[in-house]
Amino acid sequence: MILDLYNMTQAEFDEIMTEIKDRNPNLFQFIADFVDRKVSTEEVEEFLKMERTNQVDYIKNYKARA
Repeated sequence: MILDLYNMTQAEFDEIMTEIKDRNPNLFQFIADFVDRKVSTEEVEEFLKMERTNQVDYIKNYKARA
């Protein structure tokens, strides 16, 4: 499934975010921290460069930022 964030309704976006929060709260927190500018663009770029297994480990161990 390919998501088109530019062409979805707010309700569709909210539903996806709720699913992420329920299924993987650490991933949701990483996204929330990015939106709140607690995670930099550079950190996200480094995350995206990681191998899949390293990304999974990173998210599993992610803690909310103050």
